[in-house]
Amino acid sequence: MANPNKAKGTAWESACRDYLNDGLPLSVSREFKVSRNAQTGVKDIGDLDAYPFTGECKAVRAYDLASFVEQAEREAEHADMPFGVALVKRPRKGVGDGYAVLSIRTFRRVRARLLGVEDPGE
Repeated sequence: MANPNKAKGTAWESACRDYLNDGLPLSVSREFKVSRNAQTGVKDIGDLDAYPFTGECKAVRAYDLASFVEQAEREAEHADMPFGVALVKRPRKGVGDGYAVLSIRTFRRVRARLLGVEDPGE
């Protein structure tokens, strides 16, 4: 019998991928489209490749934001991506109403990149 939690997680990963790709112009190169990653074990590279982010998708009842963000950042490192983000399902809401959770350190680095300034570091 299939694991319903695994199926729920896979469905959330696919829903996040599809939502993030929806509306992108056809001219966007394939390397910049969001894709699901295969699980790689100890050196897992996250659920989604959403350059410049690694996305760790969570569809769970109890939130543990600290561990979600730590996992996303660790997996971003494994994937050689600059940023990790936890994509957390919000009960009884659509994908766009879910949560994209970053550490403030990561948020600061993303903001610096968007402003075109040097990463402030620690």
